[in-house]
Amino acid sequence: MQINSQIHENVNHNPIDLLEDAVLLNNWPYNRTDSNTLFAEVKGGWCDYHVTLAWSEDSNLLQYSWTYNLSVESKKYRLLYSLINKININLPSGHIEFWDDDGWLMYRNSQIINNKKFLKIREIDIILLSCLKQCEKYYPAFQFLLWENKSPEQALEASLLDTKGEA
Repeated sequence: MQINSQIHENVNHNPIDLLEDAVLLNNWPYNRTDSNTLFAEVKGGWCDYHVTLAWSEDSNLLQYSWTYNLSVESKKYRLLYSLINKININLPSGHIEFWDDDGWLMYRNSQIINNKKFLKIREIDIILLSCLKQCEKYYPAFQFLLWENKSPEQALEASLLDTKGEA
């Protein structure tokens, strides 16, 4: 998947403005609740993701979470936590977490932006693409665990197999 981000300069110095432009250019449905929070729906290769993008001016922190569109039976929680731990060891940044009270499985990450005035379009591309890449990479592992009854080890191994060619 490619992210379309032919975006103008960030004259307001709010990273959410640039992210909103990227969301608009990609035709992703979204809702901006205030100047520092944006919710969007992103179509991935495996599922749709509910995305939250939030800016904290006090700490210069851009936070993003991508929630998977899948449900988890409570009897699978223990196995899911084990799989999440195995996945998080391999993530270069961010982490996967599961909120069992809400049933939300998500990828979360954040970035300190010391000089928001100079946030570049390329950085927005990197943020969005890296999040989507991490979500898509591990979705099959969750599928194997939740629907194919694989162990966490089997699910992770099967999801990371390198395939060649097309079926």
